[in-house]
Amino acid sequence: MTPLKVLVLSRSYPNRVLPYSGLWVEGLVRHAAGLCEPRVIAPVPYCPPLPGFVPYTRFRRIAPRERAKSIEVWHPRFLVGPGYSLHSFEASTYYWGVQHRVEDLHREFPFDLIHAHFSYPDGVVAARLARRYRVPALITEHAPWLPWMEDYPRVRHQAVWGFGECVFHIPVSRYVRNTIVHFTGESEKLRVIPVGVDGSIFAPPSDGRKPDVNQILYVGFINFTKGVDVLLRAMPRLVDRRPEVRLVLVGGSFYRHTRRQENRLRRMAQELRLDGHVEFVGMKPPHEVAAFMRESALLVLPSRAESFGAVLVEALACSIPIIATRSGGPEDILTEEVGVLVPSEDADALAEAIEHVLEHRDTYEPARLRAYALEHYAWERIARRTVDLYHQAVDRLRH
Repeated sequence: MTPLKVLVLSRSYPNRVLPYSGLWVEGLVRHAAGLCEPRVIAPVPYCPPLPGFVPYTRFRRIAPRERAKSIEVWHPRFLVGPGYSLHSFEASTYYWGVQHRVEDLHREFPFDLIHAHFSYPDGVVAARLARRYRVPALITEHAPWLPWMEDYPRVRHQAVWGFGECVFHIPVSRYVRNTIVHFTGESEKLRVIPVGVDGSIFAPPSDGRKPDVNQILYVGFINFTKGVDVLLRAMPRLVDRRPEVRLVLVGGSFYRHTRRQENRLRRMAQELRLDGHVEFVGMKPPHEVAAFMRESALLVLPSRAESFGAVLVEALACSIPIIATRSGGPEDILTEEVGVLVPSEDADALAEAIEHVLEHRDTYEPARLRAYALEHYAWERIARRTVDLYHQAVDRLRH
């Protein structure tokens, strides 16, 4: 069988300016490449020489075309405004920015389908292109539609239209699925497929080294949506009971408004007198994240809202237990055998859960944690499920 030619459309894809953006898109593309033939168009913001666009000047350093990990990737430009000023029009500027690149690509690479990541604007653009080239479109949704789409009716209208045009709509968790259904109603085209994990990177220590029983790990953006403030408020209670405990926070921020949140959280750690017990180490590449996981007793994800929680699966693949809040996506992942779920916004409950896992860590058998992660979330499995949908989509259009 001839492999299907797939055009992947995603703003969220690693590049030289944002090397950790969209790693979950890249992971799927890379692992599906043995089952299909992908090409990636990952547009980046165009920066006109006008005041107010300073945050976008860095995108000028991104080459229009590159070959990244054996995948052809194009980076056409599209116009964006400061903040959300042009957000409702981004599907149009995105389409205008990529259409010529897509036309050129189609001549040399007549793609069989288009797979977009995020419903807006990527999915809307994919639906328009699918009509133009008479191929099916699939949309993977990585973010909940509630509550933000209630505040952006023009965006909501476009996203719902894109949903109606695509053959399959793929939320990454049941939580994300339920927020979509709120606007679209139930549909057979909704198929939950989670984010995967690369078990070759996220793996237990090869030398049998034991983790530090006093080290707690957080990985993710350093902001309030992720509940980092709740985790910091839980730390004084833990320090009182376990003076050797310390928290390592891996992550940072891409944009100005999130960097401001990170600065506030760093000040909060100082105000709570957590010097010596909390360390912010910044963003790290996947192999360094995995190293932090291997040397930690557990990973905690205290989010207020979480689409999925890929770091939870990565930690399990490294054979460490996890703690997460009931914030959406983690409910799909977490069971009593691999960790503890707690209410969001509750620092006392979070501290109690961390203390419980630290005290009973021997009950979490490392091999079982890793086997659970790979059985359900290995990229190889996720890629096969996705490519199976590709074939179903193409068959539906042909018949």
